[in-house]
Amino acid sequence: MFLQRKQKLQKKRSLVKQIKSASDLTGTQRAAVFLISVGVHRASQLLKLLRDNEIQDITLQIAQMKNINPTVVDQVIKEYYELMTRKSYIMEGGIDIARELLNHAKGAGNSAEMMRKLEAKTGNSAFGLFQSTETSNIVHFLQSENPQVAALILGHMAHDRAAEVLGQLKPEFQADVAYRLATMGQATPEIIAEIEEVIRDQMGSMFTGLEAAKGGPGAVADILNEVTPSTEKALLEVLDKKDSKLAEEIKKRMFLFDDIAGIDDKHMQIIITEIDKNDLTMALKGVQDELLSKFMGNMSTRAAEMLKEDMEAVGAVHVKDVDEARLRIIQKIKKLESSGQISTRKVSEDEVIQ
Repeated sequence: MFLQRKQKLQKKRSLVKQIKSASDLTGTQRAAVFLISVGVHRASQLLKLLRDNEIQDITLQIAQMKNINPTVVDQVIKEYYELMTRKSYIMEGGIDIARELLNHAKGAGNSAEMMRKLEAKTGNSAFGLFQSTETSNIVHFLQSENPQVAALILGHMAHDRAAEVLGQLKPEFQADVAYRLATMGQATPEIIAEIEEVIRDQMGSMFTGLEAAKGGPGAVADILNEVTPSTEKALLEVLDKKDSKLAEEIKKRMFLFDDIAGIDDKHMQIIITEIDKNDLTMALKGVQDELLSKFMGNMSTRAAEMLKEDMEAVGAVHVKDVDEARLRIIQKIKKLESSGQISTRKVSEDEVIQ
């Protein structure tokens, strides 16, 4: 019995010594090496996705791998990277997962080149790289371009990211870009190819594979829902002068802070319990009496009195602080609506049954 145990122990020890190349590893051992390389937090998240027997097999291998040759680790990571560059393996969200894993395994700086190749091969580079590029760099690039080009690029971004960029453009250019985006239909492949050429010339080959941008009043409304109320107001005023019907169409698709007054009382009470009280105190500074009454009317008498006292106590405030507080409340309301907890839709008398 003792001899058998000794032989097993020697076999485990020899396993560490024999691993000179990734080709010496079984699939389970490769998985173990990869999980070790990405760190405890990410490894634990990945293990949750496996079956119990797989977790046991992999963790046993991890326990046995006391020392791993860095060359072997690099080979395993490279195999993972090559596997992920096969487009059939990339699912929705795969690029983000790949980026995070490679950053953990290789470090942000060392994984950058791998990610550029990966994004180019999977056709996701435009979205991924615009989302990860510094806002100031995007703003600098767009300011030197034709407003139509800028509108097309904003149309590819997530709404919150596009709002951040739009908010930092020069006012006159900002309004022009918003107008072009609102009036832009589906871009043709030929136009996309021309824009790609401009981007490649100005920013290098890292931006490739642009897909069809989403324009129209709805796109502008989605973006304006993410900017501060003062930016939103300024843009809508300029758009109204350019094309009043278009501006009105955009407003219909937006949810403005003043629109809170139209939410029914049951849903207002849910909103009040969910939003930050400091934000509410700041956001209600300078609002119309109707909106103030809407909030206070859905609170207890004591809570309404405390809110009024807090508003008086803060005194004069910066417009920027009020804007930011209102934006956070709007964003919270939109989240509550998207989760199905409330509705911001106004109900007409024809839809109500007594």
